[in-house]
Amino acid sequence: MKIITLSKEDFDHFSNNHKYNTYYQSSNYADFAANNEQYSVHYLGFVDDSSDQLIGASLMLYKPLFWGYKYAYAPRGFLIDYENDLTVNKITQELKKLLKKQKFIFITIDPLIVASERDRNGKIIQFNSSVNRILTNFKQNGYEHLGFNLYNESKLPRWNVIAKLNKDARTIYNNFDVSVKEKISYCNSIGLVVQEDTSNNIDNFYEFIKKSYSKSGKKYFTNLYNSFGTSNKLKIFYTKLDTKKYVENVNRLYSQEEEKNIALANIIQSGDTIKFNIPKAINDKMESDKLLHTYKKDVVLSTKLLKSNPDGIICGGALVIQESHGINILINYVDSNYTKYNSDALLIYEIMKYYGKLDYKYINIGAVTGNFDSASKYYPMLENKLGFNSSILEYIGEFNIVIHPTMYKIYKKKYNK
Repeated sequence: MKIITLSKEDFDHFSNNHKYNTYYQSSNYADFAANNEQYSVHYLGFVDDSSDQLIGASLMLYKPLFWGYKYAYAPRGFLIDYENDLTVNKITQELKKLLKKQKFIFITIDPLIVASERDRNGKIIQFNSSVNRILTNFKQNGYEHLGFNLYNESKLPRWNVIAKLNKDARTIYNNFDVSVKEKISYCNSIGLVVQEDTSNNIDNFYEFIKKSYSKSGKKYFTNLYNSFGTSNKLKIFYTKLDTKKYVENVNRLYSQEEEKNIALANIIQSGDTIKFNIPKAINDKMESDKLLHTYKKDVVLSTKLLKSNPDGIICGGALVIQESHGINILINYVDSNYTKYNSDALLIYEIMKYYGKLDYKYINIGAVTGNFDSASKYYPMLENKLGFNSSILEYIGEFNIVIHPTMYKIYKKKYNK
């Protein structure tokens, strides 16, 4: 086993065709990490001596710590076969030898090894039977597991909501939960549409979301665009309320409900218990009264919005990063003034349709926590991302590969790790 330096092009070619392909293991992400977080970058290749074939690779980001020593990070782990113990052993041994000479104390990895697939209640749908063996082999090679965290303790999320894509939009829609379908139907009924920002104007996008993402800062998004957008791996989508259609549609809904309400009132007034189910009519009338009240408020609101926003209103937006076979919704933002429209449901659906037609295989709807308690403050975030024929993938976690044990003890003491 030998370790070589790869060019950006050779590294990306290997990464794009690997089982664990992820945008975190790409030259685009390397550029982003270098510009945004001041990491130094190296592309490593792992070559098998017997075949002289490249059997693994990794983007390695690194920074100085103290006394000339450094630490490294392989985001989302090495691109290797983790189920092959011999491969893991050889790569780890050679990597330790190389990095120790270069004064590295440790390297952190958080591989895309799925430990389990779970439903919305946290129940395991499928468990990876190889996980325990992989963990044992890691431990024997000096990998320190940083725990099966439930929240945001790790560099990258350990829990993600993933859904499969399909070229057929109807198949995608049919597999959604009823509640999601109802939200999408409502969005369509009032005149909400999803539009791609073909200009990928990151400045406009930041202005739209900055109330919630001010901590990241404009520089973060500029660097993100410069790293991914210039190679067409970043796209921006918006949900827009067509205020003209909104007025037309809510007036139509109000008129239809008003006719229904009058008909129910006539049935009740008739008192004809033989021809009509009067108790049911009374209940239906009460529900209709509620709807009429809601629609009346919507008529007033829509008229007001049309007057002040004749060209429409941007209600939400998403920033998407593409991988070889799937996509990641990195930002999914809804303007707090328009949350009642549930435009994020329509947005996710239209993004799924868009990439499904392009033959992408999956969508990462976003990170969640491992707390599945319905009373938890985190549960609404989980619930909003489920319902799209999605499930939760739990990854194996984060590890530090200790290269210099003595300096590692000093590092942990110095930084209270």
